[in-house]
Order: sequence, then structure tokens, then C-alpha cells
Amino acid sequence: MAPLTRSAAPLAPARAPVRSLGSTAALPVSFDVRTAFDFAMSLATDAGADEHEIPAEDLAWLKKARADLHATAGPAIDDDLCVFGAGLIIDRPEIRDAAAFVDVLSSTPGTEFANVVFADSLRDPDLRPDVDAALDGDTAALDRVVACWPEDKHGWLRNLFSDPAALIGTLAERMAAWLPRYQEMEPRIREIIERDAELRSEDRATLGSIQLIERTTNGIRWLSEPGVRRVVLAPSYLARPYNFTFSGGDWRMFVYPVADAALEPHDPLAPPAGVLRLHRALGDDTRLRILRLLRDRDWYLTEIAERLDLSKPTIKHHLAQLRAAGLVTLTEEGGLSYYSLRRDRLDDASAELKRFLA
Repeated sequence: MAPLTRSAAPLAPARAPVRSLGSTAALPVSFDVRTAFDFAMSLATDAGADEHEIPAEDLAWLKKARADLHATAGPAIDDDLCVFGAGLIIDRPEIRDAAAFVDVLSSTPGTEFANVVFADSLRDPDLRPDVDAALDGDTAALDRVVACWPEDKHGWLRNLFSDPAALIGTLAERMAAWLPRYQEMEPRIREIIERDAELRSEDRATLGSIQLIERTTNGIRWLSEPGVRRVVLAPSYLARPYNFTFSGGDWRMFVYPVADAALEPHDPLAPPAGVLRLHRALGDDTRLRILRLLRDRDWYLTEIAERLDLSKPTIKHHLAQLRAAGLVTLTEEGGLSYYSLRRDRLDDASAELKRFLA
């Protein structure tokens, strides 16, 4: 996951509404289907945040299990910190389930975990000197690195630099306490993520790498970048409808939300999740304003936040909802990310509702 901010380009009204996709050189794209990845996402703030994305009984389990965890183990650290553990196991295929994930955390040196957290920064020649200096104890460099992250992350970031062994130990204890609760659902989650991967077999056989990534993530158009030689796609149930992205070494990984079709059907009268997602996304003033901006051209996150006079985290949340509904595409090109309107999805809005009511 890459929360570091970068300065966006200035407003450019003449920018074309639809950009070139750039290089379409094929990169190896593989699916990595392990509950260990879902477990890493399961305590993140966004997991279960949208009550419409997970069936009611599973959402009730998640809320109860989390409340029980907080009551017994306490909110000792930022729960979002657990997601970085996914970067530890991408090249360890033997780590398949939640229990093995906890074992890895327990045996991981704090400095190794720090390198995973700052993998994107270490790949950036402009940011790496500050990260390296901060890891060596340079307080001024530490202040600069921390300032690039959201304010609510500053506490554990400073702890990660000052005492990485203590922080990874606390994280391992936290996930060990969460383990027996997650294991209550793990067999069902395994069935769901395996079903999702099977449903995508035709896509894997027929789509190029850029198209496969965009289809799987439901709207992230990732363009090849220097140094990246392979892309890994890992399905997650509890992350729905959000994507988590990671980088390290020569790889890029997307932990993506399983498709609606991978879920077990429950209520035969329930409208398709895609219809609900689409109309919820359209039923918000700020999101409609964002779509109106994207009508004319692509926009960077910073540009949208400045234009609507809202914080970047707020705008990012709205854009995540629009992307999940299929209304916008997030394109990652080098160090920049920008958003585009998916006009074809607007045409689908009334057609999907008519099909449901027919």
C-alpha cells in the first residue's frame, strides 16, 4: 500500500479527456489465491466499512469479532498496519493461511518489516535518501518522511523508525489474538476466493496484462513502470470493494475485492450488488460533482481536492466508491495517478435496473 503523497502536475485544461495507454508490453500476471492475504486485510479500517459489500451475517460476525478483540486485546496499534504484512509473503508461497501468516510476523525482524512498509519510497530515487537517513537516526529526515503520510499514521511511523522490533512484536501479538476469530470464517473465505479465481479463468486466457489488471481490480489501469517485471493479483473477501496495492523488488501486487459472482446467493429478491453500488455512488452530491469534473478531462487527486475544497482523504474515499461502482478508472502511470470517467458505465445504469425489474 502506498500512502506517500507526491506533488501533482499543475492544472492543465488542454489535457486530453482520454490518455494514451502508453506501453502495452506484456508483463507476467499471476493470481495468488491464499487466505493469508485476506487475513492481512481483515483488520484494516476499510474491511467491512461498506455494509452492502458483505452479506449481513458475515458483517455481523466481523463487527462482533472485532469488538471482542478490542475488548480483550485493546486497540494497541493502528489496525491498518497489518496490511503491510502482505508484502512479506508474496515470495513465500508456503505461507498459505492465517496461522502461517502469524508465524511469519512473529519471526520477522523489525528492520525487514520497515523495508516492506517503505518499499515504494525506497524505489523512488527522490525519496530514498530521506528514508535511508531516517532509518539511520537522522531526525530531520524522519520529520520529512513522516510529513508525507496522513497525520493519523505519524505515531506508529515514528515508533517504526525508533524501535522497529517492538512495533513488529506488538503487531504480531495483535494478529495472534485475532487469529482464532478469523479462523471461524477462514474455510468459507477460502471457498470464496478460490471461486473468484476460477471465474476469471477466461479473462486470464483472453486478456492482455493491462486489460486483465483493469478488469480484475474493477477500474485500476496500471501502466508498466521501470523495474517492475511481474504483477500479482490476490483476491480478498473482507476487503470488498477496495483494492490494496503493494510494491517491492521487481514486483507489483494488487489485493483485489472478489467479484459479486463469487459470493454465495442468499436472498433471491435481492437486487444485484452492482446495481446497488452504482446507484449509491450516484446518490451523493460530492460524487456527482466529481463526475461532472471528469466529464471534460482527466484529473489528479490533488486537483480534485483543491477544486472542491475538500481534503485528499475525503476525495480519495469518494473516488474509491465511484471506482467500485465502475464509474471511474484510476490510471497509475509512473509516479502519478489520475482519474478518468467511464462513459460506457453511465449508459449501463438504467439498463441494469431494467433487467432486474423485468
